[in-house]
Amino acid sequence: MAGTMGNFWVGVSGLQSSQYALNTTSHNITNAGTAGYSRQQVLLTDLSYTNMGRSAIGLKQSGLGTRIADVRLVRDRFMDRAYRTEVGREQYYITKYDVVAEVQNYFGEMESSTFSSYMENLWKAAQELQQEPNSIVRRSAYIARVDTLVDQANEIYKQLTTYQNNLNEEITDQVDRINELADIIKELNDKITAVEAAKIESANDYRDQRDAALDELAGIISISYKENSNGQVDVYAENRNLVSMDRVFRIGTKQVSEDCDYLMPIWEDDQEAVFNMHYDKEKDPRYNDNVNKVAIPCPENETDTGSLKGIIMSRGDWVMNYTDIPIAPIAPERPIQSQYMNEQGVLDQDKYDAAMDKYAVDYQQYQTDYEAFVKERDFYNIYIEPYTVGNIIAQFDQMIHRIVTKINDILCPNKEITVKVPDPDADPDDPNPQMVTKTIKVLDEEKAGYGIGEGNQVQGTELIKRSHVERYTTQTVTVVDENGNEQEMTVQVYNEENPDDYSSLYTIGNIEINDELVKNPSLLPMSNLQQEELQGAAEQLIHMWSDKIGTLGPNSLVEDTFLEYYKEFVGDFANKGYTYNGIAESQTQAVLEADNQRQTVVGVSTDEELSNLIKFQQGFNASSRYFSVVSEMVEHLINKLG
Repeated sequence: MAGTMGNFWVGVSGLQSSQYALNTTSHNITNAGTAGYSRQQVLLTDLSYTNMGRSAIGLKQSGLGTRIADVRLVRDRFMDRAYRTEVGREQYYITKYDVVAEVQNYFGEMESSTFSSYMENLWKAAQELQQEPNSIVRRSAYIARVDTLVDQANEIYKQLTTYQNNLNEEITDQVDRINELADIIKELNDKITAVEAAKIESANDYRDQRDAALDELAGIISISYKENSNGQVDVYAENRNLVSMDRVFRIGTKQVSEDCDYLMPIWEDDQEAVFNMHYDKEKDPRYNDNVNKVAIPCPENETDTGSLKGIIMSRGDWVMNYTDIPIAPIAPERPIQSQYMNEQGVLDQDKYDAAMDKYAVDYQQYQTDYEAFVKERDFYNIYIEPYTVGNIIAQFDQMIHRIVTKINDILCPNKEITVKVPDPDADPDDPNPQMVTKTIKVLDEEKAGYGIGEGNQVQGTELIKRSHVERYTTQTVTVVDENGNEQEMTVQVYNEENPDDYSSLYTIGNIEINDELVKNPSLLPMSNLQQEELQGAAEQLIHMWSDKIGTLGPNSLVEDTFLEYYKEFVGDFANKGYTYNGIAESQTQAVLEADNQRQTVVGVSTDEELSNLIKFQQGFNASSRYFSVVSEMVEHLINKLG
């Protein structure tokens, strides 16, 4: 009788297990279209057995029912890691491509009015000016074309720097999102531990939420992770702990330098940079030969991961300009004996020896300058060229600077003179300091033109000026000629550009058209004192467009004209955009394939779940019938036995 009554539990366990399996199957079907949901699978096993003795072939056992061994979350952890790796690289290159696509719009390359059209219009205006340099109409037209080009350059610069600021704000947003996701993962870790502590129930829905947070986090920053025996996940970002069992290591931001308000992500607990790619004097190749410590993102070392890094590599760490692009020194030309032969074909040994001595000095200086250039080039390749918007600004500014200085130097040519000045190293309180010689640039009054008309016959009126620094300062100096003779003269001293003083540079954002020339084109210095046209200056304004003006960067060997430079400049970042887009599309396909493979495991098949629903329903019905049969047996025994 006792054994018969125990059979009730066999039926009850079947009912309970089937009901639990039906609930899980219904849960799967309900969430079939829920993003991030992973299919749950019920695993049934025997409850226990009663030993009834032995036989020749084994134990005689009677089963006591069934139970739920586990409700398993069906996921392929290997595919999860593969997916998160691919999505990190995808987001990095999508970010880089989106930046280039945005920048292309600023230059109007996809529209009818491109920046190159402003350059071509200026070249045409110079041709018209050359036909009649003293024409006020032609002068006004040329000045207007220069004004338009400068305004457009300044407008593009404003858009680029505004975009850099927007990227800077986006860095803050992404850092905040990383911290939010870290908090979510930590909270879910605690919930999973609490639910699964008794080892009765699996916190599968919480695990799905945690996996979704890890998926999103992997798109922002490079991560790795491992699950502990208690079900919690330790998360590492850029090889440092982000989420641990007991805390979240938060990320903050700080200024890259005192001179720039651009932000860099840092670990709040020790203020260390999250990414090893920001400027550090200890890693500066100009001061330290060990430059391998700087990690520029690249596929070879698998560091090209995460949208946050993509934003930083697009923005740059400061507002760059033409001074950030090093220019290779020009090697001196070695003297050839045939150049120093007299009419009789005899070598003038003294002149040749003097030329060779000068060449030796110049070549030694060239070697020194080239060694410095190599260090500057290494600095450029590490801290400037990889940063998309910053490098574009620097390359564009280099072209504008050359156009501006070329026009100004034609209209206001300079020459070098040697003057006597007090020794800069002397005691400032010494009333009679030692005098030394110094080379300075001054207006070349012999070559400079004048304006036309009464009151306009002045020299040194530049067409494009710096916002706060005049081109010349009038000074009385002691000039020393090549024979050592001294003479006091009043000259127009050129205020040279200083890379450490932004206001002294002819750089976009700091240049403007000379308003005096806009109001009075007669001041344009293209005439002599007799009011005759300076055809030479007018022709130079035309020929400057066919002259080679240098290379796009220190790694390029091809010298370009202005229009060739601009074409190469646009082609350079367009090619980068094409490359980024190609990699992004390839990564998108890889992400899709990885996700499809994940979905074949974690995705809910409604057909399969409906089949399971029928199976577990049949199991429930079978257990119910079994329970009824046992109930009838017990009732019959009780009635018969009284």
